[in-house]
Amino acid sequence: MSAAFRQTTRAYDHWRVNGYGYPCFFSDRENAREAWSTLLTFFDFADYGTLKDYWDSPRAPRKLKAHAVESWKAAFEEFGILFVESGSNKITITPAGAQLRDAAERDDRDEFAWVGLNLLLRYPLRGPRGRRSGAHQDSDLLVYRFLYAALLDLDGYIWWTELERILCRVFHTNEVADAIADVRTLRQHPELITQLDMPVNQRQGAFYNSLNQVAVHAGMNHLLLGSDRPECPYGVTEPKRRHFMHKDWSGMIRKALSHSGEFDPCGISGLAVTRIPAAPDFADEVEYFEYLGAAVTSLRAHVSPTLSTAELKGERVFLLSKGAHYERLDETHISGAIEYLCQLTGGQRLILSDDERWTYLLEQKSLIDANNVKLRLRRARPISNIALLRSSDGETDA
Repeated sequence: MSAAFRQTTRAYDHWRVNGYGYPCFFSDRENAREAWSTLLTFFDFADYGTLKDYWDSPRAPRKLKAHAVESWKAAFEEFGILFVESGSNKITITPAGAQLRDAAERDDRDEFAWVGLNLLLRYPLRGPRGRRSGAHQDSDLLVYRFLYAALLDLDGYIWWTELERILCRVFHTNEVADAIADVRTLRQHPELITQLDMPVNQRQGAFYNSLNQVAVHAGMNHLLLGSDRPECPYGVTEPKRRHFMHKDWSGMIRKALSHSGEFDPCGISGLAVTRIPAAPDFADEVEYFEYLGAAVTSLRAHVSPTLSTAELKGERVFLLSKGAHYERLDETHISGAIEYLCQLTGGQRLILSDDERWTYLLEQKSLIDANNVKLRLRRARPISNIALLRSSDGETDA
């Protein structure tokens, strides 16, 4: 049987993010430090109009026209650091934005990376104000969460060709597993590259620049991600470019994704991408920015808890306790903390403490806010003896 891709057609669109780089205090790159110094001026002014006047004055370290200040603002908004409400002149620093600056002032590199990464993991591809066209408008993808989960599932690295032809065309959470499977197929059969078209006619220019900024943003301006230029396995016409996680950050990245990296029964497939929740919906832009910039639990206080499991009819199931792991919203929905419920994947079988007569199957997972997840469940197989199941610690079928 010949190899084939799971998803033969993909969107003729690609990820688009702001074109300005990430403000990284701990980077040794000049553009990252310049971005950081630009960010600090947003902390110095409460009035956005006054800030624009400052950047157009001799007092500024360099001249920035109003449209350039606007682009910097849009970038810092995407990163969850601050926002200016539409129709307002007020610069609002988010709680997490204040945490990011505080970590820099304390010279705490680990905390800085932790806060910045967690903000990126919240970012929905459709953006803050729904102004992007095409597939972005209907996307439910948390783009940087997907990119980091893909790195974990793909042995810690991604070829630029894989990003161009497969990954950057994913816009929905129900596409992520197929995308990873297709990258793996391509790696096993590089000759199949001819079956994968590009979402644009011109590789250089706007397409390249947009994807390049995705990589720059995701890595916090090369702090978390590295790149090299080995020979590409997909042919001489393909870019010699590969991105990878820096090994000294891999543990923190796994922790941020609530995935230990060791074997666990959190999903049928075991893929990190299948744990990605869908992006939440927002009533207005203020609600959006409150979500994106919510305070981040500090790295030292954060724990990656594990859920209890048991064996039921030869299948591993998760045991969830009401009050500790979830709250009941209605007959088919529960909610709980992201560090618990993002361990679960679609199709996973659960047992809920407030209804131990039945097992439930997880059908859909979506974020409520920065810290909480909503699950849609379907009642499934009945349980004949929950007491026996618990007393035997899952070793005996019930």
